[in-house]
Amino acid sequence: MTPSDGSGRGRVVVPARARRALVVGLVAAGLLVADPLSAALADPAPSPPSAGDVADARRAVRDAAASVAQMEVRLAELAAQSDEAHVAVQRAGEDYTQALATADQARASAETARTRSAGADADAEAARQELMALARQLARSGGSIDSLQALLSSDGFADVAERTAQLSRLTGKADETVQNYRAAQLVADTLRLHAEDAATAAAAAQTAAQAALDAAQTAQKTAEEQVAAASVERDGLIAQLAAARQTSAEVERARQDELDRQRRAREEAAAQAARLAPPATPAGSSGGTAATSQPAASPTTAAPTQPDQPSTAAPTTAAPTATASPSPTAPAAPAPKYPLGSGLSRGSADQGVAAVEWAKTQLGKPYVWGAAGPDSYDCSGLTMMSWRNAGLNIPRTSRDQYKYVLKIPYEQLRPGDLVFWTDDVNDADAIYHVAMWAGNGQIIEASQPGVPVRIAPMRWSKTMPYAGRP
Repeated sequence: MTPSDGSGRGRVVVPARARRALVVGLVAAGLLVADPLSAALADPAPSPPSAGDVADARRAVRDAAASVAQMEVRLAELAAQSDEAHVAVQRAGEDYTQALATADQARASAETARTRSAGADADAEAARQELMALARQLARSGGSIDSLQALLSSDGFADVAERTAQLSRLTGKADETVQNYRAAQLVADTLRLHAEDAATAAAAAQTAAQAALDAAQTAQKTAEEQVAAASVERDGLIAQLAAARQTSAEVERARQDELDRQRRAREEAAAQAARLAPPATPAGSSGGTAATSQPAASPTTAAPTQPDQPSTAAPTTAAPTATASPSPTAPAAPAPKYPLGSGLSRGSADQGVAAVEWAKTQLGKPYVWGAAGPDSYDCSGLTMMSWRNAGLNIPRTSRDQYKYVLKIPYEQLRPGDLVFWTDDVNDADAIYHVAMWAGNGQIIEASQPGVPVRIAPMRWSKTMPYAGRP
């Protein structure tokens, strides 16, 4: 076959084996006397890579490395998004528990108001019966009922005295009976309105609780969808990493799991160091038992001041001169709403141990929003019932529990103490979870839907500045 060489002439293509044979034959025949012909007929030597080839190869390596780095960053983002999805579920659950507790209180208030209103109605009826008896007595004795009507329609006894001379026919008993009737009627009307308002508030609270439950269920569904989507995306990225590194998906998945574990360990170590640092005690703080009088569980080193704790160091300023203008001073930091030492502690160490032991009997029971036993629990339902069974009543919700209990440093934790998690360390109403310290670095908790009551390692990230002692 003679393919064209582009000039219109045919070009003979000699196979390599034939070329080698040809060279050997020519040499043997004495026809090949110089190397040029041999070089022309032999296989061409590979040419070295050009500068452009080297640049392209280096660029490909850099692009691959950048792609791998971007995939690893995205994998870390997906892990954080999954964590936040679970927190969103806990936050929504606590919103529901708080709304449910408010609705329960509103219903109790409405029931109390109805009971008081019914009692006032009974008192008013008794006063009316007494007044009617007095009217019949006056009628039998020839008196006029008009005087009673004057009393009932007037603003007071003095006004009646000015308007009619028939009051002289009424005794002090008549006046007392009329005034009692009017007072009982006024109380009955007032309490009836209060009962109606309380019933309206209870209905509104129940509606709010249902809305909070709907929001919690939506949050759970959204979180499950986000976690599932993140898992699919993570699997795809791991497959790409495996291809880029010429490894297997199993190897890359194990590597990413280890990276996630190391990231969480770093976050936990930093959070633990911050929480175990000796907290600054504000001057004059009080409330409940003084937590700082108890011995520390373990020595700690100095660390930054707690987020919501003002510094106790006195500011220093330069001595003023006659011509110097006064330097502006920074506004004083607001005092924390729930500082160290605030709140009440009425439980003993033995009761704390008893609370933990009772909670252990509930291990494995399911998490249910708003549940406080006996078959299921939410986080604050478990802590409340644990302490109730130890002989001490504490509030129903995690947020109210934090406001109520004695604030103590984490270094003084003992079994039965409470630990709280939040999105905002300066706002107790942002708390979304509570668990009970079980000792040995462990907590016992009802964490979220799908996870039964369990004992777990302490999680330090996102904890409130102080622990709580019931």
